[in-house]
Amino acid sequence: MGISPVDTHAKEWVPRRRQDGRRFVVTGANRGIGYATAAGLAALGAQVVLAGHEGSDAFQAAIERIELETGCARDQLAFMPLDLRSLDSVRQFARAWAQRPRDEQQLHGLINNAGIAGAPGTSADGFELCFQINYLSMFLLTRLLLRFMSGSAAEPARIVCVSSSAHLFTLGIPTDEPYLRRPGGGFFSLRYGESKLCVNAFVRELARRLRAEPLPVEVVAVHPGSTASGFWHSFPPWAQRCIARVAQDPSRAARTSLFAATEPRVESGGYYADCAPAAPSFWLASADRAALLWRKSCAWSGVSPNKLL
Repeated sequence: MGISPVDTHAKEWVPRRRQDGRRFVVTGANRGIGYATAAGLAALGAQVVLAGHEGSDAFQAAIERIELETGCARDQLAFMPLDLRSLDSVRQFARAWAQRPRDEQQLHGLINNAGIAGAPGTSADGFELCFQINYLSMFLLTRLLLRFMSGSAAEPARIVCVSSSAHLFTLGIPTDEPYLRRPGGGFFSLRYGESKLCVNAFVRELARRLRAEPLPVEVVAVHPGSTASGFWHSFPPWAQRCIARVAQDPSRAARTSLFAATEPRVESGGYYADCAPAAPSFWLASADRAALLWRKSCAWSGVSPNKLL
């Protein structure tokens, strides 16, 4: 049994529901909120695959820290490389997952945590970096791993997509391809909020399609809140110090992700903040716009717009 990395005597919600025998993938899990999420799941007994692009040394160090901090068994934790800057890397991750032993392919939870605040330039696939990393690669990863999701009516598998309250401050769901292929304005430009609005639109559309199938999988979006983490590493040092003074620590920020991943009282397609339902952007009222984003995302990433599996 692992030791919870958060204060279980706190009055607010803390993770207590055991996850023994369940397997999760957490992206961007070697530091920040992703690390705290992985540690929280491991403490609850889950098998956790830490995914990211920063190299095996960084992730092995993270695994050792989680083992030391939680007391979990070493064989609960594993690392798989994944670079969301590349759709080919996402496809390779899915192929590698399919090559695992059959009893290790079952996936009970996917935590799409990795993201960036913004960066100038475009990806190898030709998309603005914030859009690709925060949304399009996450979209493809989720679609490719859906066939491995193992749930039941009593205990559905769970997909958690980390969004942001920044999605509230945009000019609508972006679907214009020339615009999405132009470099963005850097850190915390409008592109960041737009990418997170796409995340929320995807969550709603996927939830609708999962119910229609029906498949025993639920999907939710979460806002972790302002957090003192590596998310700000490209900001000037003085700005990072200011943020650290007012922002929460990653273990607290991870609670909403853990809530969404483990609590039974979660509504598929919903948006959560502070471990409770929150009001999403009014732009998400447009089902037609979300459906258009779905179709274009399928075309850009090379998956079927109709068949989920």
